[in-house]
Amino acid sequence: MWRRRGADNLREMDESGVLIDGRSGLHVSWYFWLRVLDEVNRAMRYGTPFGLLLLEAEVRAGAPARASDEAAARVGETIRSTDLGGRLASGRVGVLLPHQDLPSAERAVARIVGGITKQGSGEVGWRTKLLSYPGDGAEISKLLTTEGSDRSAVAGAGM
Repeated sequence: MWRRRGADNLREMDESGVLIDGRSGLHVSWYFWLRVLDEVNRAMRYGTPFGLLLLEAEVRAGAPARASDEAAARVGETIRSTDLGGRLASGRVGVLLPHQDLPSAERAVARIVGGITKQGSGEVGWRTKLLSYPGDGAEISKLLTTEGSDRSAVAGAGM
């Protein structure tokens, strides 16, 4: 019964059943956040850490309209198979870094941002925000409302 109710809830979230965004190749927003909630529950249950990287594209003036979507697609090419990327909105991407404590997550962020910046044309820079669980909040509401300003950064050409 529980599985059936869960499946019904998922159908209500997205009638189309689409899990992958066609423009970026990343997971759609609702599915990404569902997986983040699953990871919070898993982390609480087993005491495992994880990181959550939020990226926002900063498109240079005069760049083509599709530049942020093309840049988002590069995120999917740079993350590990164990990470989960999601297109949250136009120019906004999230990456779930399971089983990563803060130092490991910071290294992963450097690798991801370095990879997408290196592959890019210089039209898009990235504003990043790394959140760490349980470090930034023992509850999902605290995790997602924390400022994380001490670990925010800007990367990319001209940024």
